[in-house]
Amino acid sequence: MIEKIDINNFGCFSGFAWNTEVRDSGNNVAKFRRMNIIYGRNYSGKTTLSRIVRALETGTISPRYARPSFTITLSTGTVTNTAVPLQGHDVRVYNKDFVDEHLAFLRDEQGHISPFAVLGQENKEIESEIERLEAELGSAEKQTGLRHSYQEKKKDHTGKQKQVTKAQEELDGKLFDKANKKPTGIKHNALYRDVNYDVRKLKADIKAIQDGGISPLEESERSARISLLGETALPEIRKRLSFTPALSVLASTASDLLAKKIKPSAPIQDLLNDALLQSWVRSGVSLHEGRRTTCGFCGNPLPTDLWEKLGNHFNKESLDLEKDIDALLQKIANEKSSLRNIITVERSGLYSLHQAAFDGLKICLEDALRTYESSLVMLEVELGARRRDIFSEREPVVISDNTDAIREIVASINDVIRKSNETTASLAEKQKSARDDLRLSEVAQFIIDVGLAGEEQKIKGLEKLVTDANEALDEILADGNKRTDRIKELKTQLRDERRGAEKVNQYLGHFLGHGGLHLSAVEEADTATYRFEIHRGETPAYNLSEGECSLVAFCYFLARLEDVETKGKKLILYIDDPISSLDSNHIFFVYSLIESYLARPIEQANGAPMLDANGKPEYRYQQMFISTHNLEFLKYLKRLTKPGKDHEHFLLTRKERSSTIGLMPDYLRNYVTELNFLFGEIYCCSDQGNAARHYHSFYNFGNNLRKFLEAFLFFKYPFFNSERNDYDKRIRMFFSDGTNSEAFVQRLTNEFSHLGEFIDRGTQPVDSAEIATIAKFVLKKIKDNDKEQFDHFLLSIEKTDPFILP
Repeated sequence: MIEKIDINNFGCFSGFAWNTEVRDSGNNVAKFRRMNIIYGRNYSGKTTLSRIVRALETGTISPRYARPSFTITLSTGTVTNTAVPLQGHDVRVYNKDFVDEHLAFLRDEQGHISPFAVLGQENKEIESEIERLEAELGSAEKQTGLRHSYQEKKKDHTGKQKQVTKAQEELDGKLFDKANKKPTGIKHNALYRDVNYDVRKLKADIKAIQDGGISPLEESERSARISLLGETALPEIRKRLSFTPALSVLASTASDLLAKKIKPSAPIQDLLNDALLQSWVRSGVSLHEGRRTTCGFCGNPLPTDLWEKLGNHFNKESLDLEKDIDALLQKIANEKSSLRNIITVERSGLYSLHQAAFDGLKICLEDALRTYESSLVMLEVELGARRRDIFSEREPVVISDNTDAIREIVASINDVIRKSNETTASLAEKQKSARDDLRLSEVAQFIIDVGLAGEEQKIKGLEKLVTDANEALDEILADGNKRTDRIKELKTQLRDERRGAEKVNQYLGHFLGHGGLHLSAVEEADTATYRFEIHRGETPAYNLSEGECSLVAFCYFLARLEDVETKGKKLILYIDDPISSLDSNHIFFVYSLIESYLARPIEQANGAPMLDANGKPEYRYQQMFISTHNLEFLKYLKRLTKPGKDHEHFLLTRKERSSTIGLMPDYLRNYVTELNFLFGEIYCCSDQGNAARHYHSFYNFGNNLRKFLEAFLFFKYPFFNSERNDYDKRIRMFFSDGTNSEAFVQRLTNEFSHLGEFIDRGTQPVDSAEIATIAKFVLKKIKDNDKEQFDHFLLSIEKTDPFILP
């Protein structure tokens, strides 16, 4: 059933929100019920509302409505203007559009009347088959047949679809959070610098990871890439490590000096036997240069031949060897010193990406240089020993020469420097690559953390269940459609357009007492089709009155509810003002027809009401709407048989810029005269505090006040005729009190209900304070002139005397 209608833009409705406007006295949102009576004056929006409902029937909206926008809330969901017609419900609407479509003849003599067929004469065999097929189709309400099975399968399908939706929404939520959530989402991570990162990009990364088998980075790898992202361009390192080894040459020279043989000219045997003593004496000789006669240690005189003996022992050959050894030791010392200056580059000058390699190579180089230096030290030790014992040859020194290894390490370090220098040119590209690696690593870890593969597999399993449920649903639907098509085929064999015309005539002649008009089904020449014509007696009827057009149109609509496409269906009915231009008798007959054939419960053969599965009376309709502008017809509609408490009354009113729907006031629902209604509107305006919620009452105050005074004063002073000055006389008689009251009322009713002479009034906002003053003044006059009538007016609208303080 239809529960609510929100109308953003359609005809005279603009920005109408049901939940805001349609509330009961307890401020609870009201809804449409099974039976709905709608009252509204002309141009308040009744036909517009009926056209919205008719769009559910026809699936079309007139192109005259620019940018239509509405949402209809059903008990089973919602439908918008973009999704009509309504599926799963049968809607039938009587309004001006229905008449124009099917009874164009009523407005144009060249127009047509759409023929329709009802079931023809009985054919027991066909009818039995129809009954059997209908029984197999069953009823969703009664929980029988294919229709019930279809509903059950649909529930199962819907339940499984909800499971899929829930699982997908949960996964989508995780993906959304990972991509977008503050502050942990990838979008907000400063490392990645992608403020446009979203779920779409996350899904692309996930696919790249799954396709490429990418795993999360190790912590060391991750740290290296993060360090690279913090880099800025460094100056070029122009220095390179240089190594010019001399170890092999020094070792060869040392071997020669160590093995060189020399002998003294007149050796002193004691010195030859004691190398330490010889070294001591050699040192003493050098200390006694310029002091030849006395000992520098003890001061005693030296032998005169001592220097000659020592000169013969320490000859020129030994002195030359000492000099050669000293020179070589100096070279070795220089080589050792040069080793300290090989590493000329600091790690801080390199990009972090290359610092680890540099550090490792530097350690290797330092180890190799220590080995190289130890070989030099060995040479120094051996050469020092030979110098101390100059006349004793020594074995060649065996050293470890790692020159080639040092050269390789130096070359590797220089290569690291080269690569670091090259990084400056490609830093942006390398940082982008590092950023991508870090992001993919994080996404790869996310895939593991949320168990993405398992979640996707779970959703696929649920989708398979939905597919199976949908196939079962389609199978039942196909079976049902097969039976429905067969029923239509069988009914076609029984259809009879002539009986459709007879049904209209039955309503026209018997129920409405208008036997002068009748509908004839005329067979087209050489075809099996019929066309309908309106006859008056035996002659085609033209120039029908407005009332006759209304009678024919509504009888035609009722008869069509019996056609082969509609009979037996539970309908949503909308009947818009079926009594246009009818007199009182025919208004009552229209009401009687609605009561007898639409409103009453379906009766069994014994006259008892047919009951549904819940023990409640069965009705011919699923939901019914009846709208009218006629208070007399509204009075009759009060008497309709209603489905228990499942009914409601609504009031359509026109605000300044839009129509609105609201619950019908109690006094209009209970006292169906316009006089009560108008009095209630004036009473509402007597309180300025009502202006915000009942703005339409204040906006229409001028017209309402004038209409009320015209009716009220006519009954009070009925002896005048209908001239304009009679209204002025009545105003004068009622409000005359020796003051300017009469002129005050005349001015206000004229200014607020007419703009012809007061056009500036229409450009100004409504003054609610002034209106409240006028309303109170009128109410006070009524009370002063006839308190008993005033009190009964208040009773009719269920209000209290506004002039009595609580």
